[in-house]
Amino acid sequence: MADTSEQHIDGDHHFCAHCGTKNEKGGYACTRCGERLIADGAPSDGLNSCAKCGSANNTRSTYCWVCGSEMHDAVRIAPKPQPKIQVPSAATPRTYRPDLNPVSTPGGKPVAPRTGEPADTRRSEPRTDADLRLDVTISEENPFASPDAPVQNTSGTRDGEVPEEIKKWNWAAFLMPAVWGLFSGVPYTAILFGAALLPPLAQLLVMGTASVYLGIKGNELAWRGKKWRSVEHFSAFQKQWVSWSVKLTIAVAVILLFYMMATGGS
Repeated sequence: MADTSEQHIDGDHHFCAHCGTKNEKGGYACTRCGERLIADGAPSDGLNSCAKCGSANNTRSTYCWVCGSEMHDAVRIAPKPQPKIQVPSAATPRTYRPDLNPVSTPGGKPVAPRTGEPADTRRSEPRTDADLRLDVTISEENPFASPDAPVQNTSGTRDGEVPEEIKKWNWAAFLMPAVWGLFSGVPYTAILFGAALLPPLAQLLVMGTASVYLGIKGNELAWRGKKWRSVEHFSAFQKQWVSWSVKLTIAVAVILLFYMMATGGS
């Protein structure tokens, strides 16, 4: 059947497709029911052909807008076929890539399938020494190796294990035992201030013994006597105290030297 979507009406009247009322040809809405008289363009679902005059009408029309007849025996006019979208031959279907498509955890945060880290927080900077300590070392002796557990911070506990890297001589504890202990978690070194009340020989014996003992065991006592953030924090603190104690000892030695020279000259 030919396309009859565009109709020409002879005369000055046409009919409302909703109620069948005769209206002026130039009118916009039906004078009875208020429905719009002519719709712009054909609907996408096609048209109905009036059985009496063959005019094309909207599929929802109750009356023919050309002759006013009821659309009981209307014939369906198939819509024009829509052009198919051509997919370029070079296009390939999308595939799932486990390394590119993150999956979701129960908490709702996406994680990378291979590493298990949050997909939005995966680091691209070089690995640090702390990361290398967690690597798996697989050898013939340990074929089922697992990552080494991070070193536990046992500082501040009476029986805490002392890391091997700090079991060494402490010059600050040797040179300034009483003052060093007050700031390093060994407060009972304050009793050494009382050695000033002893005779010179006893004073030298007490201070000498305490200095040697703290020089050997000072790091272990300080590690267990105070909470440190890490081994690096402890080492940096002791290094700073060594610098201060050496400078102060040199200054005191120079003052005593000048005092002895001045006293001997007089």
